Amino acid sequence: MTQNPAFPEPGRSRLGLSPRLDWIVLVGALGILSAVSPLATDMYLASMPEMGEWFGSPASMIQLTLTAYMVGMALGQFLLGPLSDVLGRHRLMVTGNLIFLLASVGIIVAPDIHWVLALRFVQGLAGAAGVVIARAVVSDIAHGHRAAQLYSVLALITSLAPVVAPLAGGVIATVADWRVVFWVLAIFGAVMLACSVFIVPETLPPGQRSRGGLGRILRNARQMISDRHFTLYALSFAFAFGALFSYISASSFVIQNVLGFSALVYSVIFAINACGSITMGVVNTKLVGSRDPSSLLLVGVTGLATFSVLNMVLVLLGVVGAITLVLLFLAQSCMGLVLGNAVAMAQRQAQRLRLSGTGSAVVGMAQFILAGLVTPLTGLGGEYTAVPMALSMAACAMISVGLVLTARRQGTPVG
Repeated sequence: MTQNPAFPEPGRSRLGLSPRLDWIVLVGALGILSAVSPLATDMYLASMPEMGEWFGSPASMIQLTLTAYMVGMALGQFLLGPLSDVLGRHRLMVTGNLIFLLASVGIIVAPDIHWVLALRFVQGLAGAAGVVIARAVVSDIAHGHRAAQLYSVLALITSLAPVVAPLAGGVIATVADWRVVFWVLAIFGAVMLACSVFIVPETLPPGQRSRGGLGRILRNARQMISDRHFTLYALSFAFAFGALFSYISASSFVIQNVLGFSALVYSVIFAINACGSITMGVVNTKLVGSRDPSSLLLVGVTGLATFSVLNMVLVLLGVVGAITLVLLFLAQSCMGLVLGNAVAMAQRQAQRLRLSGTGSAVVGMAQFILAGLVTPLTGLGGEYTAVPMALSMAACAMISVGLVLTARRQGTPVG
């Protein structure tokens, strides 16, 4: 019987290469789609002070461009994830990537900061397609420890973006104006579009899709949220990401204005911290095949909280300097044990309910709502203090630990 090319066997791309190469290409394409968020945020961090001068806007307004993107990403995931359970994965992914490309070009010619805010919202809304549907595709083609490993690999690939993006952004901020960053993002949007058109297949056949319209989408979301294990792990992921984004949104001002480093040196420091996360992510991919992802997750969030709280105490005491950079590196390294494992534990429950797209959407919505909330908070103290960042990181990390402990006390989820 001839295989329908629209629905290749699980784990195969549209290219039909040899099985091993095909798998590598497919996972790489999913990783590229998942990496859009750190690229769209981290690459222009070094240019944020210049953007403020260009538009005559304060730091808090420029930081709202991050919030606008996060809100769009959260709403987009909430809508597109469940919608992909009803309509399928592929066409939504293609449409979202095309709109992301166009929004990136629009930002380049935006006449004022308000247009930038609006287009960043659209950019986040469209970019959500790649992020949320890539997670759903993993749930379609892998299960159990295999899925946990694949989520960890995607998290590892995605972790490369915070290395490449700030370094590229630092170079751009040194030699060109901020608009060049968004030209690069437009090119990346074209790459994502190519991946979704030519590599990633439709992985949810019509017979496995949910039935109904908006009402069904909302019922699916309510059913997913009512699963206690899912909600606890989804929120633990969101608050850990909130700690990460507290650092991301404020680090350019803290490292450049408080610690006195240049934009390029800031980008190098940011990349080194990302390398710590990548290193732990590599360790995690080796461990997760034989160890419970929830145990590794607990180790990760505990380390994140420990280093974040210590940094908060020192910052409040006025101790800011090399020790700040060391503690930020250690905290970011712990994220390598957090992101893939938290998603795997949440999506395990979504798979059980046959609502992988909805589960991915709720995880992403919670993630980016938290990111959107912490971003303006870290700018409340102005451009020359590390206190808001340190407080936000510590609070989010401690809440994440509490959620993981609560989930583990509930017993092992069905998977």
